[in-house]
Amino acid sequence: MTRPSAHGDLAYVAPGGEVEATVLVQHFPAGEGEGLVAAVLDGDSRAHLNERYTVVDQSGACVFYVERYRAASAPAFAVFAPDGQPLATYLSDELIVRDGTSAPVANFNDHELVERDGTVLARCARMPLFVQWLVDDEWTLGVGNEPKALDRRAVVAFPLVCRLLWSKNMPRERTKADLAP
Repeated sequence: MTRPSAHGDLAYVAPGGEVEATVLVQHFPAGEGEGLVAAVLDGDSRAHLNERYTVVDQSGACVFYVERYRAASAPAFAVFAPDGQPLATYLSDELIVRDGTSAPVANFNDHELVERDGTVLARCARMPLFVQWLVDDEWTLGVGNEPKALDRRAVVAFPLVCRLLWSKNMPRERTKADLAP
Protein backbone atom coordinates (compact mmCIF):
# COMPACT_ATOMS: atom_id res chain seq x y z
CA MET A 1 0.00 0.00 0.00
CA THR A 2 1.52 3.25 -1.11
CA ARG A 3 0.78 6.84 -2.06
CA PRO A 4 1.45 7.28 -5.82
CA SER A 5 1.50 11.09 -5.63
CA ALA A 6 1.57 13.74 -2.92
CA HIS A 7 -2.00 14.80 -3.67
CA GLY A 8 -3.20 11.25 -4.32
CA ASP A 9 -5.07 8.71 -2.27
CA LEU A 10 -3.44 5.65 -0.76
CA ALA A 11 -3.48 2.71 -3.15
CA TYR A 12 -2.89 -1.01 -3.25
CA VAL A 13 -0.33 -1.40 -6.03
CA ALA A 14 0.73 -4.65 -7.72
CA PRO A 15 4.45 -5.50 -7.95
CA GLY A 16 4.39 -4.31 -11.59
CA GLY A 17 3.18 -0.87 -10.50
CA GLU A 18 -0.46 -0.97 -11.57
CA VAL A 19 -3.03 0.30 -9.09
CA GLU A 20 -5.34 -2.53 -8.04
CA ALA A 21 -7.43 -0.64 -5.49
CA THR A 22 -7.67 2.83 -3.99
CA VAL A 23 -8.29 3.79 -0.36
CA LEU A 24 -10.86 6.57 -0.02
CA VAL A 25 -11.01 8.36 3.32
CA GLN A 26 -14.41 9.60 4.42
CA HIS A 27 -14.73 12.02 7.31
CA PHE A 28 -18.06 11.99 9.10
CA PRO A 29 -19.52 15.24 10.44
CA ALA A 30 -19.87 15.57 14.20
CA GLY A 31 -22.66 13.39 15.48
CA GLU A 32 -22.53 10.86 12.63
CA GLY A 33 -19.48 8.91 13.72
CA GLU A 34 -17.65 8.38 16.96
CA GLY A 35 -17.57 11.46 19.11
CA LEU A 36 -14.49 13.23 20.38
CA VAL A 37 -16.11 13.85 23.77
CA ALA A 38 -16.95 10.15 24.19
CA ALA A 39 -13.39 9.17 23.27
CA VAL A 40 -11.89 11.62 25.75
CA LEU A 41 -14.24 10.53 28.54
CA ASP A 42 -13.51 6.86 27.80
CA GLY A 43 -9.75 7.49 27.77
CA ASP A 44 -9.69 6.23 24.19
CA SER A 45 -7.32 7.30 21.43
CA ARG A 46 -8.57 10.20 19.36
CA ALA A 47 -6.76 9.01 16.24
CA HIS A 48 -8.97 8.19 13.25
CA LEU A 49 -12.23 9.12 14.95
CA ASN A 50 -15.11 9.82 12.56
CA GLU A 51 -13.24 8.25 9.64
CA ARG A 52 -14.01 5.40 7.27
CA TYR A 53 -11.41 3.92 4.93
CA THR A 54 -13.18 2.48 1.90
CA VAL A 55 -11.16 0.31 -0.47
CA VAL A 56 -12.51 0.42 -4.03
CA ASP A 57 -11.36 -1.56 -7.06
CA GLN A 58 -10.54 -0.04 -10.45
CA SER A 59 -14.22 -0.01 -11.44
CA GLY A 60 -15.06 2.00 -8.30
CA ALA A 61 -16.84 -0.89 -6.56
CA CYS A 62 -16.34 -1.18 -2.81
CA VAL A 63 -14.24 -4.20 -1.84
CA PHE A 64 -14.33 -3.58 1.94
CA TYR A 65 -14.11 -0.74 4.43
CA VAL A 66 -12.32 -0.20 7.73
CA GLU A 67 -13.54 1.84 10.72
CA ARG A 68 -12.47 2.39 14.31
CA TYR A 69 -13.81 -0.22 16.70
CA ARG A 70 -14.56 1.50 20.01
CA ALA A 71 -15.54 -1.51 22.14
CA ALA A 72 -11.90 -2.17 23.02
CA SER A 73 -9.46 -0.89 25.64
CA ALA A 74 -6.92 0.24 22.99
CA PRO A 75 -7.16 1.39 19.37
CA ALA A 76 -8.83 -1.28 17.26
CA PHE A 77 -10.23 -1.47 13.75
CA ALA A 78 -13.07 -3.44 12.20
CA VAL A 79 -13.19 -4.61 8.59
CA PHE A 80 -16.58 -4.75 6.87
CA ALA A 81 -17.94 -6.12 3.59
CA PRO A 82 -19.63 -3.54 1.32
CA ASP A 83 -23.05 -4.55 2.74
CA GLY A 84 -21.89 -3.83 6.31
CA GLN A 85 -21.32 -7.46 7.27
CA PRO A 86 -18.39 -7.65 9.74
CA LEU A 87 -15.40 -9.56 8.39
CA ALA A 88 -12.80 -9.08 11.14
CA THR A 89 -11.72 -6.96 14.08
CA TYR A 90 -8.06 -6.15 14.73
CA LEU A 91 -7.54 -5.56 18.48
CA SER A 92 -4.21 -3.83 19.19
CA ASP A 93 -4.19 -4.36 22.96
CA GLU A 94 -4.19 -8.15 22.67
CA LEU A 95 -2.77 -8.25 19.12
CA ILE A 96 -5.51 -10.64 18.05
CA VAL A 97 -7.86 -10.75 15.10
CA ARG A 98 -11.43 -11.85 15.53
CA ASP A 99 -13.51 -13.08 12.63
CA GLY A 100 -16.97 -11.75 11.74
CA THR A 101 -18.52 -13.78 14.57
CA SER A 102 -16.03 -12.35 17.13
CA ALA A 103 -14.14 -15.63 17.52
CA PRO A 104 -10.37 -15.15 17.97
CA VAL A 105 -8.80 -16.69 14.85
CA ALA A 106 -5.40 -15.01 14.38
CA ASN A 107 -2.62 -12.99 15.98
CA PHE A 108 -0.81 -10.05 14.44
CA ASN A 109 1.93 -7.51 14.96
CA ASP A 110 3.37 -4.84 12.71
CA HIS A 111 4.84 -7.39 10.31
CA GLU A 112 2.95 -10.69 10.44
CA LEU A 113 -0.61 -12.05 10.48
CA VAL A 114 -0.72 -15.63 11.80
CA GLU A 115 -3.65 -17.98 12.36
CA ARG A 116 -3.94 -19.51 15.82
CA ASP A 117 -2.47 -22.81 14.55
CA GLY A 118 0.72 -21.02 13.40
CA THR A 119 -0.15 -20.71 9.70
CA VAL A 120 1.26 -17.46 8.30
CA LEU A 121 -1.43 -15.64 6.31
CA ALA A 122 0.48 -12.49 5.41
CA ARG A 123 3.58 -10.45 6.06
CA CYS A 124 3.90 -6.68 6.00
CA ALA A 125 6.96 -4.49 5.80
CA ARG A 126 7.04 -0.75 6.44
CA MET A 127 9.52 1.51 4.72
CA PRO A 128 9.82 5.26 4.24
CA LEU A 129 8.36 6.61 1.03
CA PHE A 130 9.44 9.96 -0.41
CA VAL A 131 6.74 11.43 -2.65
CA GLN A 132 7.50 14.89 -3.98
CA TRP A 133 7.58 17.11 -0.86
CA LEU A 134 6.09 14.45 1.47
CA VAL A 135 7.44 11.64 3.58
CA ASP A 136 5.02 8.79 4.11
CA ASP A 137 5.08 5.13 5.10
CA GLU A 138 4.70 2.45 2.47
CA TRP A 139 3.38 -0.90 3.67
CA THR A 140 4.05 -3.92 1.48
CA LEU A 141 1.87 -7.01 1.69
CA GLY A 142 3.11 -10.52 1.05
CA VAL A 143 0.23 -12.97 1.09
CA GLY A 144 1.01 -16.39 2.53
CA ASN A 145 -1.32 -19.32 3.00
CA GLU A 146 -5.04 -19.38 2.29
CA PRO A 147 -6.95 -18.39 5.46
CA LYS A 148 -9.03 -21.09 7.12
CA ALA A 149 -11.26 -18.80 9.20
CA LEU A 150 -10.80 -15.23 8.00
CA ASP A 151 -12.35 -13.77 4.89
CA ARG A 152 -9.59 -12.98 2.36
CA ARG A 153 -10.58 -9.29 2.43
CA ALA A 154 -9.64 -9.20 6.11
CA VAL A 155 -6.15 -10.38 5.10
CA VAL A 156 -5.93 -7.73 2.36
CA ALA A 157 -6.92 -5.12 4.98
CA PHE A 158 -3.87 -6.06 7.09
CA PRO A 159 -1.46 -3.36 5.76
CA LEU A 160 -4.17 -0.69 6.03
CA VAL A 161 -4.83 -1.63 9.66
CA CYS A 162 -1.07 -1.65 10.36
CA ARG A 163 -0.82 1.82 8.85
CA LEU A 164 -3.68 3.09 10.99
CA LEU A 165 -2.13 1.63 14.14
CA TRP A 166 1.57 2.31 13.61
CA SER A 167 2.16 5.06 11.02
CA LYS A 168 2.14 8.02 13.37
CA ASN A 169 2.22 11.56 11.97
CA MET A 170 2.24 10.36 8.37
CA PRO A 171 2.24 11.75 5.81
CA ARG A 172 4.33 14.77 6.73
CA GLU A 173 6.37 17.36 4.88
CA ARG A 174 10.01 16.58 4.21
CA THR A 175 12.56 18.24 6.42
CA LYS A 176 16.20 19.09 5.76
CA ALA A 177 17.14 16.00 7.77
CA ASP A 178 15.18 13.86 5.28
CA LEU A 179 17.23 15.30 2.43
CA ALA A 180 20.64 14.69 4.06
CA PRO A 181 22.65 11.70 2.75
